[in-house]
Amino acid sequence: MNDTEQLIKDALGKLAERTPHPGPTLNALRRKRKRQRNNVFLIATAGMAAVAVLIFTGLIASDRYTPPNHNDAAAALMPTNVNGQSFELKYAPHWLPDGFVENYRSVGPEVTRVWVPVSAKDRNPMEQTGDPRVTLRKLKKLPDGLDQWQEVTVRGLKAWQKSSQGQSAGLTTEVVWQAQDALSVTLRGVTDASEAALRVADSVRADSNLSFLPPFWLDGKAAADVWGSSPYDWSARWAGEKFGVTVSTRQPAKTEGALATVRGQKGTVVNDSAVVVRDSSGFWITVEGAPGARDSLVEAANRVQLQIVPSPDTIWIGKGL
Repeated sequence: MNDTEQLIKDALGKLAERTPHPGPTLNALRRKRKRQRNNVFLIATAGMAAVAVLIFTGLIASDRYTPPNHNDAAAALMPTNVNGQSFELKYAPHWLPDGFVENYRSVGPEVTRVWVPVSAKDRNPMEQTGDPRVTLRKLKKLPDGLDQWQEVTVRGLKAWQKSSQGQSAGLTTEVVWQAQDALSVTLRGVTDASEAALRVADSVRADSNLSFLPPFWLDGKAAADVWGSSPYDWSARWAGEKFGVTVSTRQPAKTEGALATVRGQKGTVVNDSAVVVRDSSGFWITVEGAPGARDSLVEAANRVQLQIVPSPDTIWIGKGL
């Protein structure tokens, strides 16, 4: 080792002797990092608490009753759905007489749902008479002449009840009241119809998730009436000024007639006033109108837009609560 190297070694040694031990510095750095982590944890915790408060406040607000608003009543009562969009049903009962199942829905200016005994579910409740049934409707407005009805209450709201002799055994009772919408429950063909109707009405609740997708559209208008005995046995009806259309899983009673090409399939013209075809989907389409309007009936059948992919909204048919 020469003199220069020895001088460098001695200088480094003296510098090392004067350098403080690193332990206190490292400990201080560790404490600083810990304080930073604690600060980050406190900030994150405060943020989560604030979000929780906002969510809780929103849940409370959403559960509050919203009074009716006359400014948007027209929009609520007259759906403006375009093809493929569901209609809001909005209301459902949570109590029915034993053995009742749903077999009919109607959408439009008023929304109607019907439940019947299992033994009557094969019949269209809008055509058959005499069978017991429960009907829930969302009305355009409360009926006139309520001063002639008996005043009652439904869940603390003023309501009105009327009973009369109908086509079924026993009395037919209707209860109407104003919730967020005007509502009606009608019950017939059961013992103590008056008491049972009030019990059904008391069980009705609003549910914004309840919706219904009609099986088909024509000219921008949905099939208004759907009925059946099961999700695989149903019919849907569309009514217009010049013709009516039915889509069904069942073959129509009359299918024989002059051959015609409809929707790319072999169809028939029955009695010169109806066109019948089995669509490629497997469903039967019938268009009825004035005699001699064959071309317009075929054109109407071609315009039918089925909403059956991946399957029609019929799972509710034949089900109880």
